[in-house]
Amino acid sequence: MKADKIIKNAKIFTSDKEHPMATALVVKDGKFAYVGNEAGLSAYEGEVTDLGGKFIMPGIIDSHVHVTFPIGFEYNDMGTMLECNGKQEAMDMMADYIRNHPGQKLYKFMMKKEYLTGADICKEDLDAICPDAELQIQEAEGHSVWVNSRILARHGITDETPDPVPELCYYVRKDGHLTGNVFEGAAEMPIILDSALQLTDAQIDAALQRWIDFSVRDGVNAVFDSGIPGFGKFHERVYQRLRALDKQGKLPV
Repeated sequence: MKADKIIKNAKIFTSDKEHPMATALVVKDGKFAYVGNEAGLSAYEGEVTDLGGKFIMPGIIDSHVHVTFPIGFEYNDMGTMLECNGKQEAMDMMADYIRNHPGQKLYKFMMKKEYLTGADICKEDLDAICPDAELQIQEAEGHSVWVNSRILARHGITDETPDPVPELCYYVRKDGHLTGNVFEGAAEMPIILDSALQLTDAQIDAALQRWIDFSVRDGVNAVFDSGIPGFGKFHERVYQRLRALDKQGKLPV
């Protein structure tokens, strides 16, 4: 039988509990026609590739990715990284930066929450060092932000604003009042939404291609997109671009 691809002298992990390893395989019409030992190759004709003992395994299924969200991050300036010891040092570093860079409409920083050594930051803290401009701190782990009152006001977020997804995507409150700490998908408001909506189709396609190339290179052939609640307009744009790539036969994942 004529085959499209014949491979021998390989270490093939099959995922079959009864026969977990093989040394040869045959592909015909885009499907595995044979996986086993090299003796079974006698039934097939075609060019043979000797892998010299290299390893082969089934494609990886990544069960938790966010396809749309990172595109906004990729084109977004996340700001100055704060490496500090405690809340007061973080506040001093930001105040010093603002003094040395006057006149900006938005000041952006990034910081690991662990650097606060158990303390927390509220919008009043940020308002005190930045009363005349917007200020945001992206938590380096990517799950929350701290923002000052000006950012909340520009987006119309008040004490009465309902959480997008209670207990998942939410505005942290104390005694019923906003603290300026925003978690998960609700944090798209200051971080991603403004800049992401300005992206061109070409920019989105380029970011998707980088993700596709990375996936193919590392053997990922299927993913589960865990999604991000809220702001469907941007997410839908990305899904439409993925659909266009799929129609063109350019979506191998």
